[in-house]
Amino acid sequence: MTSRVLNKRSAVPGKVPTTAQIDLGELAINTRDGKLFIKRDNGKGTFTIVEIGSPQAVASSLGLGALAYGQVGDWTITADASGNLRFFHDGIARMRLDPDGNLIVSGDVTAFGAP
Repeated sequence: MTSRVLNKRSAVPGKVPTTAQIDLGELAINTRDGKLFIKRDNGKGTFTIVEIGSPQAVASSLGLGALAYGQVGDWTITADASGNLRFFHDGIARMRLDPDGNLIVSGDVTAFGAP
């Protein structure tokens, strides 16, 4: 299947396209913020705008639902250009989740409950 990739571009800081401004399969790029957006169809007639590569997009692709990004209590969560999510507690690296789903943990791991 070949398709023509269409895109729209804006250099206005903070500007996010609306569902009326882009079609399915079309890309919207904000060159000022360095963000890429697509229009998503949930299969039930509802369309949303999704930022590609954002921590929220990564969390959603991992089935996490929502992800608090930044400082959360004593925890800090970061995402790097390679797609790794890194979890720090009091400034000390504690966990890393890579794009392949591997979880690397420093310290002891205690698991409980039924699978």
